[in-house]
Amino acid sequence: MVFLQKLVTRISPWELPQSMPIHFPLISGFISSVSQVILLRELMIAVNGNEIIFSFFLSIWLLLVAFGTFLHKIIKIKKTTRKNICLLILFLLLFSPIQFLLIHFLTLKLSLISGLIIDIPTLILIAFITLTPGCLLIGFLFPLNCRLFSNLQNPVHKVYILECFGMILGGIYFFLFILFMGNFPLLVLMSFISIFYLWIYERKLKFLVIAVFLLILLLFSNSIFSKNYAAHYIPQSLVSSQDSHYGRFDVTDSEQQQNYFRNGMLLANSENKNYAEEMVNFALLQHPHPQQILLIGGLLNGFLRELQKENSLNKIDYLEMEKNIIEFYEENFPQVKSRQKVNFIKQDPVKYLKNSSEKYDLIYVNVPDPSSIFLNRFYTSEFFTFLKSHLQNEKSVFLITVSNSANFLLPELAELNSIIKTTFSEIFENTVVIPAKKCIYIGSSNNYISPDPGILIQRMEQRDKTGNWFNSALIDDVCNEFRLKDFQRSISRFDPVKNTNLNPKAYLLTILFWTKHLNISLSNVVNFLKINRLILIFLILIFIFLIPYLSKKISGNTINFKQNFNIFSISFIALISELVLIYLIQINFGFVYFVIAIFTITFMLGLSFGFIISEKIRFSISLLFLIFIFILFVLFLVSHSVLPLIMIFLFNTSFAILEGLILSKNLSEIKTQETSKIGTFFYFLDTLGATSGGFVLGFFLLPFLGIKEIIAFLMVILIMNLILRMKFRNFFVD
Repeated sequence: MVFLQKLVTRISPWELPQSMPIHFPLISGFISSVSQVILLRELMIAVNGNEIIFSFFLSIWLLLVAFGTFLHKIIKIKKTTRKNICLLILFLLLFSPIQFLLIHFLTLKLSLISGLIIDIPTLILIAFITLTPGCLLIGFLFPLNCRLFSNLQNPVHKVYILECFGMILGGIYFFLFILFMGNFPLLVLMSFISIFYLWIYERKLKFLVIAVFLLILLLFSNSIFSKNYAAHYIPQSLVSSQDSHYGRFDVTDSEQQQNYFRNGMLLANSENKNYAEEMVNFALLQHPHPQQILLIGGLLNGFLRELQKENSLNKIDYLEMEKNIIEFYEENFPQVKSRQKVNFIKQDPVKYLKNSSEKYDLIYVNVPDPSSIFLNRFYTSEFFTFLKSHLQNEKSVFLITVSNSANFLLPELAELNSIIKTTFSEIFENTVVIPAKKCIYIGSSNNYISPDPGILIQRMEQRDKTGNWFNSALIDDVCNEFRLKDFQRSISRFDPVKNTNLNPKAYLLTILFWTKHLNISLSNVVNFLKINRLILIFLILIFIFLIPYLSKKISGNTINFKQNFNIFSISFIALISELVLIYLIQINFGFVYFVIAIFTITFMLGLSFGFIISEKIRFSISLLFLIFIFILFVLFLVSHSVLPLIMIFLFNTSFAILEGLILSKNLSEIKTQETSKIGTFFYFLDTLGATSGGFVLGFFLLPFLGIKEIIAFLMVILIMNLILRMKFRNFFVD
């Protein structure tokens, strides 16, 4: 961090006196970056969150930071001193680990079933309680840092850039240390580094004492976390918890049964032999002589053990991106691997299949329902087409499972199955569905596949597939004519809709099914918005115009509406653009947890660079908006393709540079000299724009519009900015 401070001073276009405390905004940015990623990630795990919940939590985070900035107007500090800022940073560092531990304590106390079912008001309450202290302090520190820099020219510019550099450092820190440490130790180590850094520059003994205390706390951080986190699963007992690039894998014990959780969501349990026997044997009866099988998911549910009973098999490839799951399985079930050749492949399924030429007789996908953008990618026409190319011949079979209910399909679950059936049938010439414990969708180019109970019973007897649970009575119960017709009748009530990566219809239906468990009826509202999307867009546009107007009225600031709208809307657009790019990474590569830190680094680098070069770039703000529109248009054209990671990062950096340039030039347009008051309002409006972007994207844009339509919508907002600023004589240069 000392090196970074010297680097910032060297590359800065301004002369920064050596006595200037640039370490304060650097530390603020560093803490903000690290704690945001870790606390939001932990909240997501605690409440089984998806992208909507993530956008909601991110919006709460940014909203609280914005109000922390606004508090500077209410809480009058006559004189800003280094001592005041040191004290606030100290409080911030001590709050961060407490906030982390508070997440699971509140989840346990306020949730309906051991943190697994949480209603929306409780979810909001948990987020506000855990995030409020730190976020308010982060926001409050910005205008205080501006006041410390008030003797310099453009103090707001300088503090903003220094905070961005601190955030970059936080991203690098997270990216490197997540490989070796869990979330809580990462947070404690962050506090230690920050306090030690303060001691280097402030030379106060109390900082050194606190640093030593945090170092001791770091040594016991894993055991502290384990005891706190174990309560999340009461009455189950936590056996192990492992963090990785992709999230967290937990194992619990409950009445002689082990349960397996990924990111807080129940993935499988050990005593599920009947389920595995039923699901696997229904699959095996769809191919006359399967020799090579690809299995994606179902490992901990016992699918692999059941498949190994098939005598005709020569090879089983098992795909799993979470190495902790495979390592746990190999450690606890070594006899299963030795029984027959199994090839464990520790990669994201999409990435592996894209680079592999392997062909299979049977491909079986058993993953959770599409309750997130990440999971939705396994239920799209793109994925089905992709897997079809890996089938050995026309007799080869592809299968995927979707949730079912015993006797009656809820409307949301029926529509979800309807979407999957439509998407599936478009790819495969022959398609059948077996409504077992989970619906098994079966596709092939051959007409060998069948749901007919008579045919399946005959095949079972010929191949000696009768088990303790799987028998002729079960087949007849699952595949009888009445059940098959009733299932078909339930899903045929809906219009045929295809599920794709960029238009994740199945994702929305899974969310609606999830809300049913919380006694929340959103069906009428959702159906209205699905039919009247133009009304939704119109209401969002009104909201985007109204917030800058009300902010100006409430604050009494002299900045005109045009500049207010520019600052608010560009932050709104930039955050949505960044999240859209993250979703594209999630769709195509599946490792968003790992790259999110690099994404933060590149975005903050771009934002800082935009501020730094704004005085040298003579383009007008109108021209910058036009360039932003052009880059979004390019993204619109190529978003359906599997973009290389480097291209996605280039888009991300470009958006960040343009945001930095536009924000900086709007600051420079303000005729009044930059003061802490101007800095407070600017930071408040900037953060409020990002807050609104996260909220609107998660709750309204992503569920209803699809990614391409979202990009087009952002272009419309930029065009409105152009119209608002239309001055033809200085369109190209300032």
